[in-house]
Amino acid sequence: MTPELLQTALARALASSAAARGIHNVPVPEPPLRRVQEKRRRPQASRPGDWVSTIALRSAASLHTDPRLLAEEIASQLRADIRVADVEVAGPGFLNITVSPSSLAQTAADIVDSDQPFGPDRDAAARIEAAIGQRILASSELQALQVAVGTDALRFLAARSSTSPPQPGDTQVLRTAHSDNPMYAVQLAHSAARRVERRAAAAGIDASDFDANTLTDARETALAAALADFITTTRHAASWGEPQRITCLLEAIAQLFLDWAQACSVTPSIDEKITRLHASRLVLDRAAIIVLATGLRLLGVSAPERM
Repeated sequence: MTPELLQTALARALASSAAARGIHNVPVPEPPLRRVQEKRRRPQASRPGDWVSTIALRSAASLHTDPRLLAEEIASQLRADIRVADVEVAGPGFLNITVSPSSLAQTAADIVDSDQPFGPDRDAAARIEAAIGQRILASSELQALQVAVGTDALRFLAARSSTSPPQPGDTQVLRTAHSDNPMYAVQLAHSAARRVERRAAAAGIDASDFDANTLTDARETALAAALADFITTTRHAASWGEPQRITCLLEAIAQLFLDWAQACSVTPSIDEKITRLHASRLVLDRAAIIVLATGLRLLGVSAPERM
């Protein structure tokens, strides 16, 4: 379940509560939800897929009702959605929403199976390109780095560094093939995902046996949740001229992928039969390939097949 689909579910629940009061065309506040930061999550709710929505707090006045009462109504409707694992009403009317792991896994399959090219629309892509270009043109420090670090590293650094000028250590880090180099880490994850895909093909794994219910490991859920955030992140990056949102997400996905790939094998061992779990993990791997490659391309950075 992507953030967009969750936003749609919230909007429908709000509209239903409004219609029950004879109110139509109630506006949906923007943004209606935000991702819970890892460090703020309660230990018992620390799994990925958690969101907080203030839609009830911000819409109660329009419906002439109490925010917590409205939150309870919206929560009741969301709980009927099989893609939602849990909804909790907190405080004066906050909604704490947890998307089910299988729904997040299905999002990965949707990325792979989409008939349309994955990524933001052309307008958003153009605005991201323009934002990075403007940063380079506005910074003599960045321009001076091109010869030393190359075009890929220059563009990644420009996208990542916001308005602060590059530091002397940036050049040294960007010239190294090391995990401390953020661009290298993202490119490495992409090439690693490609390698996993090649090995799966050699083993004869059929991705059509995908079953979202088999991807239950916490690392799989975390990776799927990050992949699901990609489109929303790129839209915000384009709207607000903040391409660093993309580099931040790509770096997070890269680390999540490498952690997952180390713990959750896509290909079976010699004596192990191929199961739906292996097929499902192959789909998750392919979704990571698509997202990482698309993100790097948006930044104007190459996505190596092998490293």
